[in-house]
Amino acid sequence: MKLFEVSLSSKQVEFLVKCIDISQSNQGVVPDISEIELIRKLSELNEEIQDVKFGQNLKYDLND
Repeated sequence: MKLFEVSLSSKQVEFLVKCIDISQSNQGVVPDISEIELIRKLSELNEEIQDVKFGQNLKYDLND
């Protein structure tokens, strides 16, 4: 298996995660184990990006 390294911006990671979500829901795509690992890593990166983008320590008091 040939390995490649790719550098992605946060915007590109967000886009890829959206594309994966759409393709899995619309076309019933079933990834193999290596693809699942890639999706998991991209999802983790996207979560980090969203935490930075929207604030990771936002707390809401629903009692007020």
